[in-house]
Amino acid sequence: MTIEYTIKTFPKFDKELEKLSDKCPSLNEDFERLKKVLLKDLERGNHRLTHDRYRQIPKLGKSVVFPVFKVKKFRCKTIPEGNRSKFRFIFILSRKHNIIYFVECYYKSKKEVENRRRIQKICSDYEYYFDL
Repeated sequence: MTIEYTIKTFPKFDKELEKLSDKCPSLNEDFERLKKVLLKDLERGNHRLTHDRYRQIPKLGKSVVFPVFKVKKFRCKTIPEGNRSKFRFIFILSRKHNIIYFVECYYKSKKEVENRRRIQKICSDYEYYFDL
């Protein structure tokens, strides 16, 4: 049985992605490819993600009731460093609602860790952000 996931993005995520597109002109196309790979990985892994490409972010607090992942391996066509392009994508995975919600993207050399407050805010009011 195939479960259909809906992919949504946080408005600030969209702005961050647009800004990062200056550094990597193929980023929008690469992000579309990432979404397809993510959906295939979920299907292949029986709705679980492997740790080689995705790392679950621990200790986000009690308000975070869904697993939150960081994409560690991301290939950007414009940057010749293979899957070590240093771009990071953070997403919330709600298996209950079948939603993948991209929260944040950043370039690792400019920012080292994810915005935990943003994740907590979205998770505490997920019905609003997930459009349920």
